[in-house]
Amino acid sequence: MGEAAEFEGWEWYLEDAHLIHSPDEPKPWFKPKYVTRTEKDVPLRTTEQEIDLMNQQLQAYEGFDIDYTQFRCLFNYHPVDFNAKEFVEEPETNVDLLNRLCQKSLDGYNQENKTEYEFVKPLYANFHMSAGVMFLITFLVKDPADDTLTKQFQARVHYSFHYDSKFVFCRSKPPLQLVSTDEDSLGDAEKDQGWNRSFYG
Repeated sequence: MGEAAEFEGWEWYLEDAHLIHSPDEPKPWFKPKYVTRTEKDVPLRTTEQEIDLMNQQLQAYEGFDIDYTQFRCLFNYHPVDFNAKEFVEEPETNVDLLNRLCQKSLDGYNQENKTEYEFVKPLYANFHMSAGVMFLITFLVKDPADDTLTKQFQARVHYSFHYDSKFVFCRSKPPLQLVSTDEDSLGDAEKDQGWNRSFYG
């Protein structure tokens, strides 16, 4: 993402799926615990089909909702382990950082939209490295007028270990589109390698 950081507004850029490891590699590689799919699972997709499917999910869900159970490959996008500590110092865990990022994102949303939503908890989050860390967080809020009413929000935050974080946007979660996992619908990712290089509107 170094090149993207050279132009203004780069933090809005929807980063492509980049392949880190493939089951086609001759030597074994460490598989994170969320990579659970094996060659016994049906359908058995090629590496190119998995790249295409990941790009389809990124385009449809903007990185917020990724079904990692569909992939044997390892990509640049990863789920955040709430109980891990790679983004914080002990005694904190990652969820403590997400709590702060969600709260500040929601504060900005409330101020801009003259609302009074209250942060409840993060639900799940994805991230990729991007001159720091780009977090894509889905979290729960409630309306203080009725504590029984909750809704899901999304926040895109660029987190830096050395500089101020950038709170790119916060919004109510939009309806999900259906992304087909039928291998017949997956094209050649190499032919379409630039198709998801878009900016959020």
